[in-house]
Amino acid sequence: MGTERLGVWRAVQRFAPGLRWVGTYPRRWLRADILSALTLSAMLIPQGLAYAQIVGVRPAAGLYAGIFAMLAYALFGASRHLILGPEAGAAILTATALMHVATGADPARYAALAALLALMVGVLSLLGGLVKAGGLADFLSKPILLGYLNGAALIIIGSQLARLFGLERKSNTFPGQVWEVGSNLQRMHLPTLLLGLGVILALVLLRRFLPRVPGPLVLVVLTTAGAALFQLRQGGIQVVGTISAQPPSLALPALGFNDIRSLLPAAFSLALVNYASSVLLGRIYADKQRYRFDPNQEFFGQAAANLVNAFTQGFPVTGSDSRTAVNFSMGGRSQLVSVLSAAAVLIFALFLTPLLENLPMVTLGGIVIVAAVYLMDFGSIAAMWRVRRVEAILALVTMLGVVGLGILQGILIAVALALGDLIRRAAHPHDAVLGEREGVPGYHDIERHEGAETVPGLIIYRFDAPLFFANVRHLREQARALVAGARAPVKWFLVDTAAVFDLDVTAAEGLEHLRVELEEQGVVLAITQAKAPLRELLRRTGLMERIGPENIHPTVGEAVRRFLSTEVGTNGQPPAGAPPSPPAVH
Repeated sequence: MGTERLGVWRAVQRFAPGLRWVGTYPRRWLRADILSALTLSAMLIPQGLAYAQIVGVRPAAGLYAGIFAMLAYALFGASRHLILGPEAGAAILTATALMHVATGADPARYAALAALLALMVGVLSLLGGLVKAGGLADFLSKPILLGYLNGAALIIIGSQLARLFGLERKSNTFPGQVWEVGSNLQRMHLPTLLLGLGVILALVLLRRFLPRVPGPLVLVVLTTAGAALFQLRQGGIQVVGTISAQPPSLALPALGFNDIRSLLPAAFSLALVNYASSVLLGRIYADKQRYRFDPNQEFFGQAAANLVNAFTQGFPVTGSDSRTAVNFSMGGRSQLVSVLSAAAVLIFALFLTPLLENLPMVTLGGIVIVAAVYLMDFGSIAAMWRVRRVEAILALVTMLGVVGLGILQGILIAVALALGDLIRRAAHPHDAVLGEREGVPGYHDIERHEGAETVPGLIIYRFDAPLFFANVRHLREQARALVAGARAPVKWFLVDTAAVFDLDVTAAEGLEHLRVELEEQGVVLAITQAKAPLRELLRRTGLMERIGPENIHPTVGEAVRRFLSTEVGTNGQPPAGAPPSPPAVH
């Protein structure tokens, strides 16, 4: 391949990461990818049918929404493990949005509005990728990741509880689902519960003692055959049943201005929820498998999946927590899982729908519950509690918010709390008074180093944060307290700004007020270790001139020598004990 063609091919691969595996796919991954794809296909079929019914469109639309979403994301998505398609949360948000716009509409118009919503979500996601809004993912810290992970696992388990007990699920919230089951235990179907618990126990044992055996796939085959052989349907155990899945036709969604305006808030919410939940999942599995996850590329993956569904009479799709968890637990390694699963579902929809008619629904519930349990990670939260309790609390708040309020609300609350904690720390940053310690070169925090003493008449104050409107008052208050509480009259107040890389207008004004206050008390305000960006800001704000260039020093040692020389008198000789060269600051 020529240099020019190679450059074009690499550019295409950057835009469509799924193509990177063409010609380089490790054959050792193939077995796990195939087994994972078959298991996911068995899960997607009933889930796709169910979620399409939640949205309010024809059941077969759920199958094709999963097929097209997986193919599009395999090509343009950022994660090797994330499985896109119909999902409960997105289906509920879609149904809620359409309920207010399409009440009383005929099925054709309702389906067109669902496709229009998918188109709008896709366009908004595409815009997010084009403006490189992937930086939003930087606000999703480790505590938020852990909290979301555990919250999502609980939501997944809650969504399957009614199925496990042979009950009908009506609530769409975790607390409501738990209450539903708890208040209807007298109506539970015992054979369904026993079969479900048996599936769960078998999956756990297979995972523990035969980890290389594809447990979910084995259980799907065995329980389907058992249900057909023993006629479990007649005993009250729910099965997938008859499926009709005609392929969709290509069409552009109806584009009415009033419809677009009415659906725009829902489209923004869906695009944000889709991105936030998918980027969290993607980062989690990328970290586990140690590969790079590009949060900006994730916008393009979400856009591709929703746009292709818009043109195939589908509805909004997003990353599936449950199917992604099963993919990872089955050992899926690449985007080939999505491609193979899409192909399997397509073949099934066109030719093999009778095969899964006897698959017990509780088998799928058991598979999902086991995958969710292994998705949980409370150990990391406990470890975080021992290191920094604020972040452990943030993880727990995120988990409770996701479970109790919903994915978007839980994540937004957690981000707001994280930013609040960041502002709190920035407003009261770490600082220290520095002094000399006999036998140890340099200047040290007098509270952390026993025996360190300040230079008489000089306060060396280190400020370990950028100076801005929220913390300049803290610096001024600390300076006043240190000067007022000094044992000997203070001649210099030296600010070590080695960690100060930024200065806003409010902070500059605060420094000037501090300079004036100190000057009125006969104290010189001096600055040391100011980096080039800070020196430039000092110059542009006029502080350099008002403080005086002679009071701006390159190192703490140089500043101390300058101070000591000014205290000698007129002979110009440095006093005994003055440092001969600039010592390091620790």
